Amino acid sequence: MRDAFERLRDVQPLDVLLSRLVGLHELDDVMRAHRVVLEWHRLVGPTVARATAPDSLLRGVLSVWVRTAPWMQELRLLKPKLIADINAGIGGRPLVTDLRLHFGAARMHDLDDHVAQLRAWMAKRRRPPAKTPTPAVGDRRVRIEREAAAIDDPELRELVSRVRTRWDR
Repeated sequence: MRDAFERLRDVQPLDVLLSRLVGLHELDDVMRAHRVVLEWHRLVGPTVARATAPDSLLRGVLSVWVRTAPWMQELRLLKPKLIADINAGIGGRPLVTDLRLHFGAARMHDLDDHVAQLRAWMAKRRRPPAKTPTPAVGDRRVRIEREAAAIDDPELRELVSRVRTRWDR
């Protein structure tokens, strides 16, 4: 007798599937770069976070806005520690190799600004147009059904036959 939960034997945890999806689309570094901005307060601590704001990350160089000249000087001295703390907090291979400090409180963004920019970027991403299936007919359909008949599992046989017939493959 066939096990009622046979289809569940290949079920995988969502975190495993998401990590595969991220790897497939090569989004790991993009997501980690956004985490630097989103988790800035946790990565550098509340004291430094009140006086700074991350702006961009390009080729390992993190641009940071600094409110005051004394903080600019302090951060120059703390640069190696900040880089180490950021990389440790994000995990994985080192993402930030240098800090570029910019003076100017007027340019500092808050978290909502960053999220809005991220949403705008996601909206602009182009997705390839969906392909329209070309069904198999005649001899091609018969050949697909004959090849699918060699599959022992009836559920899988039906699925393979249906998909191959729909896409003529």
